[in-house]
Amino acid sequence: MLYRSKLDFIGKYVKGKRVLDLGCVCHQLDIAYPPWLHGYICERADSVLGVDVLEAEIEELNRRGYHVVYADVEAMDLGEQFDVVVAGDLVEHLTNHADFLRRVSAHLKPDGVFVMTTPNPITLLRYMRLITGGETQAHHEHTCWFTAKVFRQMAERFGLEVVDESYADDTRIHYVLWPRISNRGGPIRRTWRRIRALLRRLIWRPWIYLNSLICLFRPRAAETLCLALRRRDDGG
Repeated sequence: MLYRSKLDFIGKYVKGKRVLDLGCVCHQLDIAYPPWLHGYICERADSVLGVDVLEAEIEELNRRGYHVVYADVEAMDLGEQFDVVVAGDLVEHLTNHADFLRRVSAHLKPDGVFVMTTPNPITLLRYMRLITGGETQAHHEHTCWFTAKVFRQMAERFGLEVVDESYADDTRIHYVLWPRISNRGGPIRRTWRRIRALLRRLIWRPWIYLNSLICLFRPRAAETLCLALRRRDDGG
């Protein structure tokens, strides 16, 4: 299934549930930047515990009324289980996925759901970047790419099975057509930055629209992979 946003996919699983949200800070503490996943979950779930390793941001979120604890998701032992464990765009940042999946499974209730999203490596715009720039662009903290098949095969080794494979066409969030333009430097440098921003818009906007059109017929070409997993009945 194709969603307009990964929030729509995650939202249907967390409503009214007891949720563990892993990596809840999302790169940096900028809860005004839409869409902030942890805030979205908190509005819909019955209760939410956030986990992250950014101590200053954790302190600030707790000051604002959220419930967030410091823990390494590859080694955490929180002493409780949850209806839903969420990892929104987190797995691509990790080093030890085996330990991570073991920890996720340990914190799931027997009938619980693990919901995760991650950038999809197979998209039109990534191929365009490969052709024009020689490589696909990735965040400097990313360590890997996952397709649905590869993540399913890995998860099965730890007793988890995919029960929902969907995609989100949220390309517009990741390919900002009007990026913030710095005012630093002289008038010539500032003018050149604006020209580059305009060229970027003119070049990439048609491809973004074409990518969205392709996604209507081939959801697997969308920007974000969305998976829901449960424990196998046999315990794997």
